[in-house]
Amino acid sequence: MILLVLSVFCCRAAFEPVFESPWLQGGIASSLFPRTPLVLTANPACLGLLEGHGIAASLSRPYSLKRLDRTAVAGCLMFSSYALGAAISLSGDNSYTEATAMAGGAWKLINGVVVGASVSIRRLQISGYSSATGASADVSAVWSPIEGLFSTALFRGVLRTELGASGDPAVPRSLELSLGVVPVQNVTCAAGVSRQEELDVEYCFHTAFNPHPNLGIATGIKTDPVRFWAALELSLSTLSMEYGYREHTRLPGTHSIALCWGRCASRPSVLKFTAEEDQHDQPDTQFPIDVNSVTEEELQLIPGIGPSKASAITSWLRQHGPVSSVSDLSDVPGIGPSILQVLSEYLVVE
Repeated sequence: MILLVLSVFCCRAAFEPVFESPWLQGGIASSLFPRTPLVLTANPACLGLLEGHGIAASLSRPYSLKRLDRTAVAGCLMFSSYALGAAISLSGDNSYTEATAMAGGAWKLINGVVVGASVSIRRLQISGYSSATGASADVSAVWSPIEGLFSTALFRGVLRTELGASGDPAVPRSLELSLGVVPVQNVTCAAGVSRQEELDVEYCFHTAFNPHPNLGIATGIKTDPVRFWAALELSLSTLSMEYGYREHTRLPGTHSIALCWGRCASRPSVLKFTAEEDQHDQPDTQFPIDVNSVTEEELQLIPGIGPSKASAITSWLRQHGPVSSVSDLSDVPGIGPSILQVLSEYLVVE
């Protein structure tokens, strides 16, 4: 009887997994443009796309069922060539609880290629019956062949144990793929496909728009069955808040909220088809350049600095005035430790 009950819960989780962030409702497609460290729970390699350190917490009520209330907390540390993260999530009530602890990292192998891996430990407990514990590992990669174009592949459950003595796997295995693009400034689009064992192929679509630096809107769809979702993000300095809602054709809607501290959201550059476009009609520039007199065009000649980051830097300098050190640019939204290290190689204070 105990094993039967555990199996029922495992099957439900396998058929309809719960996301850990309002911005991740689109599954693998949403993970390509992460906003918080909670992306670790969806795709460990995408942790490497974040711009800086951060910590986030989320609350959700899946399918309007109070007994399934879920809480998650995640944090990340960003370095020049790698990122480390950890997350914990809890759900259930006094009769049924599920706890997951996860740790992972992402490594930038070469320019435009990031690989990631994570390890999870899950524990299920049913009051009056028994409990079970299992572990699993996920691996993934993200690559950007040209600026503004991204793709990712995730193999979930590449390694896994049985869930206690039930004989069931700790997680269902799945292969997930996604392709994303930034067609114009402040707009992102992505489409993904996934195949989980024992289930049919599933498709997902994600699009987001930032009409203002402090406002983000996202929406998308997953099939089959059809699930529509939308998310709203408001940010102020280093603090951001998200709200999400997902409508299911066969189940009640899901509400979720999240808070994030830290300038860690990814800010990808607009699509560019050839490297020559970056250099077209650009004047000859000799580096290093004085940071207090650098132009947007000159900043875009620095590897990893696209139009959005160049505009953010020059706007911040105009607003706050000259800086005494290149390290002061860490206060610019979207400039994390890895980008700051690159800037220090091309900019000086004269």
